[in-house]
Amino acid sequence: MAKQVRYLPILWAKDGEYGAVRQLPSEIRECMTPLLEIPPVPWNYAEDRPDRTIDQHLEKIASRIHKARGIHDPVLLDFEWIDPAERLTDDSHPVTYVFRRARRLDIKLVPVVTLGRDAAYRTAVGATVRRDGRGACLRLQPDDLTDRQVSSKITDLLKDLSITPQMTDLLVDVRGIDAGTLERTGALVREVSEAIPQLNAWRSFALAGTGFPNTLAGLPPQDISCIARTEWALWRRLSRQRGMRRVPIFGDYGISSPAPPDVDPRIMQPSASVRYTSDNEWVVVKGRNLKDHGYVQFHDVCQRVLRVPEYSGRDFSWGDRYIYDCANRRASRGNLTTWRKVGTSHHLTFVVDQLANAA
Repeated sequence: MAKQVRYLPILWAKDGEYGAVRQLPSEIRECMTPLLEIPPVPWNYAEDRPDRTIDQHLEKIASRIHKARGIHDPVLLDFEWIDPAERLTDDSHPVTYVFRRARRLDIKLVPVVTLGRDAAYRTAVGATVRRDGRGACLRLQPDDLTDRQVSSKITDLLKDLSITPQMTDLLVDVRGIDAGTLERTGALVREVSEAIPQLNAWRSFALAGTGFPNTLAGLPPQDISCIARTEWALWRRLSRQRGMRRVPIFGDYGISSPAPPDVDPRIMQPSASVRYTSDNEWVVVKGRNLKDHGYVQFHDVCQRVLRVPEYSGRDFSWGDRYIYDCANRRASRGNLTTWRKVGTSHHLTFVVDQLANAA
């Protein structure tokens, strides 16, 4: 497998994703630069208040990244889902706090910024960039693709942070991609790439999005469903087009949708399901709801995964081995975090392999 393959997965900074990254062999891990999104502070719906303080929420971020990724591989870190007004008990900004703790562990973190971030966030990122010397990641979002002032806004942001394109990773994030809008989305990406100043000078240039839905509730239980990987189709289309000033690195959202769920967990009814990545689709093997039928279903669900033509074999990834062992009742039926880890492990391995073999 070619080490020069680059891949930018956007993953939640959660235990399932941390665990999947930690299990990757070095030859896979070295082919990707993940962007981790810190999830919002959980809400206590019963008491109508945050479930923890911002200090508690951010306290272990750096140590968990260190455990999952080590000190040699860079990680892009985004605070998009943290309330801009949040401050730690010592009055420090969340960016300042997390990066200060990361320095003690010698982790190679790079802060992510968008054009719409508030002044305090920009100030914290600017101070971090000056202190660490690792530059930043500029993440363009869907609204930026149609903004006629995007070029001047990018120039102003770089000036504000005292960085150059050579010190900056550029990510065009189109978020959710509907199959019916592929052509239009591709045209917007091309247009914005034409407007980006010094496109070939940026440290890296990536395109990310996903076709994964916000919920699997619409998929029938006790069935096998397929969901198109529209982000792969979009990237393939653009990478083959003539006239692209620079072919972007491929990025996606793993086996997740772009936004965190905003649902009272007391009324959620998740089902036993395995999200399994294949060439152009996700194969979702779904059981029944866990509340009524329990986690024991996963043994049967995994047996069904083994029978689908897309199954890559037990030795393909840590996740594939777990599916095989669970199907044969040699591994625990796990919990929701386990199955996020399983699906993410297979996905990351599959995409790196897919990119290495892309013609």
